Amino acid sequence: MRISIKNPMNPTLWSKNPLRPLQLILPELVGLGIFLILWQLGAMHYGSIVLPSPWETGIAIWRLATTGKLENALLITSFHLLAAFTLALLLGVILGIVAGIKLWFKKAISPIISALQGIPPIAWIVLALLWFGTGNGVPIFTITVTTLPIIFLGAVEAIQTFPTPLLEMASLFRTPQNMLLSDLYLPHLLSYIFPSLVAGLGLAWRVAVMAELLSSDMGIGAELNLARINLDTDEVMAWIAVVVLSIWVSEYLLLRPLHRKLEPWQHSQMTVNIK
Repeated sequence: MRISIKNPMNPTLWSKNPLRPLQLILPELVGLGIFLILWQLGAMHYGSIVLPSPWETGIAIWRLATTGKLENALLITSFHLLAAFTLALLLGVILGIVAGIKLWFKKAISPIISALQGIPPIAWIVLALLWFGTGNGVPIFTITVTTLPIIFLGAVEAIQTFPTPLLEMASLFRTPQNMLLSDLYLPHLLSYIFPSLVAGLGLAWRVAVMAELLSSDMGIGAELNLARINLDTDEVMAWIAVVVLSIWVSEYLLLRPLHRKLEPWQHSQMTVNIK
């Protein structure tokens, strides 16, 4: 008996059913629609001074885009995010691999990782302000120390759950080291790292905005703080919406396509033979 499980993301299926892509994201669209309806009802009840409507927020976003404020703030915050997240990724993966291999190192570094997890981001921002002053150093440092534990734990789990029988079989057949790295070690590591990246990315955006709000005069957080001082509720909601949209774009248009490219076996057609 042969069972074929086809990949729902396969473009050939879309030509047979043009509505297939819409069906795949239908639950997300329904959830978004319900959220927008509740938002509109809240705006109608409390008024635009307290809670601007989605339409008013959209107009504010368009105003920010046409004046150039949106582009400048996005570029600055994206720089903070990319620099810090890259640093956290490198440190987290390297330390996690070593901790997964060397038990003594894992025991030695576990209290440090626990401390990094337990300290709230606002405390790191205060310390960073004392150490680095205002500027780029505060958001980059804060994002790094708050996201590093997530990536570290993902890397440790990847190493500790490595399928030893596969490694023994590869050794028996004298598999070349480059093939082991590309077809065994790297895929297994990526399967644990990517969920950590998705979780860490959302946290990184929130911490970046918080750090900029308290320590910088540039970026989305700084613009959000300025709008708060001016009591411009429309602009405050606009910047919040920009952050949410940026998180969605980062996940759905960057991380997930990259995941499909690096781990195609999880999205390709699967065939199971049952005797």
